[in-house]
Amino acid sequence: MRLRTPEGLPALVEATTSWGFVGPGLRLRMELLGPEYSMQVDTLDSELSVFLSRRVTGSEGEDLVEKQNAEQGLMPVVPEETVSYGYVAENRHMVQAFLEGRQPDETWEDGLAVTTVLMACYLSAERGQDVRFPAPELDTFVPAVAQGTWRP
Repeated sequence: MRLRTPEGLPALVEATTSWGFVGPGLRLRMELLGPEYSMQVDTLDSELSVFLSRRVTGSEGEDLVEKQNAEQGLMPVVPEETVSYGYVAENRHMVQAFLEGRQPDETWEDGLAVTTVLMACYLSAERGQDVRFPAPELDTFVPAVAQGTWRP
C-alpha cells in the first residue's frame, strides 16, 4: 500500500501473513524502516529448529510440527506460539472487555476497514494499477480468487 504521512511524505506498507506465505509454520514478519531507525520481527526466526531426514517416517496425519507444508528438512519451532502470535494478550483483552461490559479496542468497523483495504489490494493486483480511496467499485467487487477463476 502507498500512503502519505500527515506531512505529505510517501510511506509504503507491505503486509503478508499465513495465507500469502508458502513455507514452514505460520510466519508473521514485520519490518519498519525509517530515516534513522529500523526494526524487524519474524516469528520463524526462532532460537529452535529441527531437521528431519528422509528416513524419518510416520503415518499420514501424524505430523510432528503444526502448520508445516513439508514433513522433512529444516523446520523452525516457535516455543511459545500463543505468546508469539498474540493470542494470550488478545484473549485476555477480549475477556476483560466483556466482563467490564465495554467495546473491545478493535470494533466491527475496524474489521470492515481491514477487509476494504484487502479487497482494494486484490483489485489493484487484478488491474495492475493503484486503487484510490474512496473506491465505490469495491462495493460490488468479487476477487477472481473468490470466484474460482484466478490462475496463478
